[in-house]
Amino acid sequence: MQEKKDNEFNLILSKADIVEIISSYIELKPQGKNYFGVCPFHDDHSPSMSVSKDKQIYKCFVCGASGNAFKFVEDYLNIPFLEAVKVVSDKIGYNFKLKQSKEDIKNNKYYDVMELATLFYQNNLKTKDGKEAREYLKKRGITDEIIKDFSIGLAPNKNDSLYKLLTKKNIDKKTLSELGLIGESDNVYDLFRNRIMFPLKSPKGRVNGFSGRIYNQEGKTKYINTRETVVFKKRENLYNFHLAAPAARREKSLIICEGFMDAIRIYSIGVKNVVATMGTALAKEQIELLKSLNVKIIIVMDNDNAGEMATVSIGRDLLDNGIDIGIVRLTGKKDPDEYILANGPNAFIDNIKNPMNYYEFMEKNLRKDKNLNNSVELTSYINDMIKLIIESKDPLFMEIEVNKLANEFNLDKSLLLSRINMDEPIKEIKAPTKEKPKEKVKKSTKFDKAFKSMLYYMMNDTNCMRMFLRRNLDLPQTRYGLVVDNLVYYFELTREMDFASYISFVEDYEDVSFFVKEIIENQKNEDFKEEDMKVFLDIVENTIKEKLILEKKKAMQNELDISMKKKLFEEIIELKRGMC
Repeated sequence: MQEKKDNEFNLILSKADIVEIISSYIELKPQGKNYFGVCPFHDDHSPSMSVSKDKQIYKCFVCGASGNAFKFVEDYLNIPFLEAVKVVSDKIGYNFKLKQSKEDIKNNKYYDVMELATLFYQNNLKTKDGKEAREYLKKRGITDEIIKDFSIGLAPNKNDSLYKLLTKKNIDKKTLSELGLIGESDNVYDLFRNRIMFPLKSPKGRVNGFSGRIYNQEGKTKYINTRETVVFKKRENLYNFHLAAPAARREKSLIICEGFMDAIRIYSIGVKNVVATMGTALAKEQIELLKSLNVKIIIVMDNDNAGEMATVSIGRDLLDNGIDIGIVRLTGKKDPDEYILANGPNAFIDNIKNPMNYYEFMEKNLRKDKNLNNSVELTSYINDMIKLIIESKDPLFMEIEVNKLANEFNLDKSLLLSRINMDEPIKEIKAPTKEKPKEKVKKSTKFDKAFKSMLYYMMNDTNCMRMFLRRNLDLPQTRYGLVVDNLVYYFELTREMDFASYISFVEDYEDVSFFVKEIIENQKNEDFKEEDMKVFLDIVENTIKEKLILEKKKAMQNELDISMKKKLFEEIIELKRGMC
């Protein structure tokens, strides 16, 4: 039992077949001793990822991505290391108990309540009171399968049915109010009543909010959404992200639309790589979510002025963050939901396969509603196009667009090019400042080198880690103190040091991973001898003691009490005897 606990990570890896794990996400084909597949971590067009069944590792020969089963799942699903361990253990039927952060533990009670509310709404949709809502959904083309996939439910047309149910389960009023499920005036009431309920889920797939839609009432607000709560922060969520992320990595693209009904409709035709903004703008946290996928983002906003403006704004924001984008503008219908119902799935999929680039879209947008036979409007259009060409910084786009402008409007190409060169941004001239004296780079001391080597050996070798712990050193505060604590914590979890697993583990600790990368940067040794580790430990221990001796000598000089002077002297002698 103790052995199982001590070596849990390695035990899971020994039971897991990396080929089977990776095959559940991407297609692998045998080739010689190894298996090969298209790498999901860069824009790969031919199989460049090798997976070794014997060594239980993967390696991409183009982008350099490599590691074990934990690392693949961690990067592919964009989840923390311990969650990746949990995913792998679940796949092999091993019961791995995931340790949760303090924040997760604190929020668990809230998520549990939201899950209970979801089940209540789901069950209510199945009752006789839900018949009208079911018929409405059916008319909208929402099948039972979609209802199940998206956990769709119904808030009953009663004032406090959810409140009564949950308080009977010993959930207090304060918690329900914090979650935005109830309101209070003269009496407590459910905030969602007589609405079809669409659960909103976090990037990890936990229900953290709701959107309630009218279906049999006139003159009411179409949607009511959960306000900002302890667990629901709109800026940190994209509708359907938890289901879309794995599909996006497979397809190497993600569709982003405006409303969750659009996302549901697109998902229902088999296009699973879709999320919704639930609005017409993106917060920086949402952009970071999209950026983490490392795929092309295809923007499909509503076919109205607001959707067009959102396309311009979102497209610009994504481009500024280095994200590859494509743009689709649907015609004839208001949004993707209506477009698919009217024209069928294939028409929508054809559009998605052939998106415009941002600058092509902007050219069409600038031309729209302009009378190009009017010299004033034509001049305005050409000036806007010149700005767009400069902004693109794309020589090919510049060549194509300059030729088009010159040919279409009978303009001198050299004049256009001179305007483009003239319009290049002028560098800001700043007042001269006194040059700051260059800081002297501190030379790496013998102690620094030994300390870094000691940590590197500890990362790679279990015996070296145990040698360090046996010394029980009172380490001084250094910039690598966090690394020491993190290494010891990892060893307490695993009882075994494995370099690849530790590097995956430490990536969840940004303040530590920076220093870990710095430590391993210039380390080339792969033969971790215990006698070398002893040398590093001796240097570190002696340096610590030398510093203590200097401090005690200084204290002796200032000490007036003879007995205290004698005590300090004896301590110095003892420290010198103990030096290696």
